[in-house]
Amino acid sequence: MLSASELRAAYEVLRQREPHLYLRDAAERLGVSEMHLLRLDAGGQVIRLRPDIPALLEALPTLGPLKALSRNQWVVIETIGTYPAPYTERGAAIFNSPTIDLRIYLSVWRHAFAVRSFAKDGRPLYSLQFFSPWGEALHKVYLTAAEQVARWEALVAQYRHDDQTPEAEPLTPPSQPTERIPLPPGKTEDFLREWDNLTDTHEFFGLLRRFGIDRLSAVKVAEGRHTWRLAPSTIHDLLEWARESQTPIMFFVGNAGIHHIYTGTVRMVSPARGWLNVLDPDFNLHIDPAGICEVYLVRKPTQEGDIYSVEAFGPKGEEVLWIFGARKPGQAVPEAWRRYVESLRVGVA
Repeated sequence: MLSASELRAAYEVLRQREPHLYLRDAAERLGVSEMHLLRLDAGGQVIRLRPDIPALLEALPTLGPLKALSRNQWVVIETIGTYPAPYTERGAAIFNSPTIDLRIYLSVWRHAFAVRSFAKDGRPLYSLQFFSPWGEALHKVYLTAAEQVARWEALVAQYRHDDQTPEAEPLTPPSQPTERIPLPPGKTEDFLREWDNLTDTHEFFGLLRRFGIDRLSAVKVAEGRHTWRLAPSTIHDLLEWARESQTPIMFFVGNAGIHHIYTGTVRMVSPARGWLNVLDPDFNLHIDPAGICEVYLVRKPTQEGDIYSVEAFGPKGEEVLWIFGARKPGQAVPEAWRRYVESLRVGVA
């Protein structure tokens, strides 16, 4: 592993060659984590914070309206709003408001930093950034107004870590499997029978755990019964339909430490520079089509009727993006969504 000085020199060479390269992409080029590169400036524009994650999360509502950003390798989601008071449930911290809707898996949140940086137009940016044990960025929080800076600085001073050295300690590799986990032999009918008998969408996670199967493998097992394969281009088509119909949609974007949710309508769909983008005032979604390798329509039986989602998976079978019709517990989905997904199903029948 490179020393901090060696890594800084390699990063400077790369940055001179490609000055607009995002930190995440630069880290991948250099074979290190994003956190390794970020920490090179520890004690300067980057302040390492004590990893008291619950306390930091509880402090977010005091900062006022913020931009919340989460991503995986292929999709970035951004929403703007004031963080509500979080609550915990089954080891997760939950923020639940119309604008900030997050499910945070606390066991994966290990490192925190405060970062001063600059936007491409020169505007100063102030953020709090959270990382996994292996240095993957899980969630970032940006101020939205200059008057918030004093509160941000006070929070940073309160949680500043004693160790501001640029050398990052050895990172813990991810514990989650990176390969597909197929259904054990002879269990197909049992698995499908339990899927038939679901009464709530949240029971699906327990179904996967009981059978020790990953989500994409489950979707493939149920193809033709509860799932239908769609073209990757369906994601773009769906966004255009949502824009034209103004039907409320739920978008779920996740990584190992968070599911970030937006519920609402879509106004502007804008393909640009190889990405598919939603660019709305309080909601941005950026999709790299190269990561949309498999797309399925997925049906889950519930007490309120069948719930359909469109789910995208990446080149390694990883979960990339889920899209649902907007609904509250105990309520049916919008009729326009039901008609749309049924048309998708008919198209592949």
